[in-house]
Amino acid sequence: MSEYVNESNFIVRKSGRERDSYYIDYLGVYKIVDIAKLVGVESVLLKEIYKKYDAVYFSELDVYYFKDIEKAKSAVADILKNLNSSQKGRLIQLTEAEIEYIRQALINEGVNNIRVNSKVKDNIFKKLNS
Repeated sequence: MSEYVNESNFIVRKSGRERDSYYIDYLGVYKIVDIAKLVGVESVLLKEIYKKYDAVYFSELDVYYFKDIEKAKSAVADILKNLNSSQKGRLIQLTEAEIEYIRQALINEGVNNIRVNSKVKDNIFKKLNS
């Protein structure tokens, strides 16, 4: 299992083999068993979600295809809903000044002697709250 599941690592891809079909890719894998391991959920749950959105299983490739891209995206949203918040992660880009502020805050935890431009602190909070 990955340390955290990031929504941006899920990609709905158009099939190159099956016309007008889409599949879900997570970190380069598309088989339910592999996605389940990476995401940290039971493969049975993923199968239920896929079937809920009319995915069809193709045994020769061991992949589920969706006929509608929106249904595939809805399946991804359902997968994410079934995760605990402790399993979910997100990418946040920080400037070097913001990273240094956080580093100093962690080092000096409880001392409250960090001097920082309030703009840096405000930018960090904006990114964390978005």
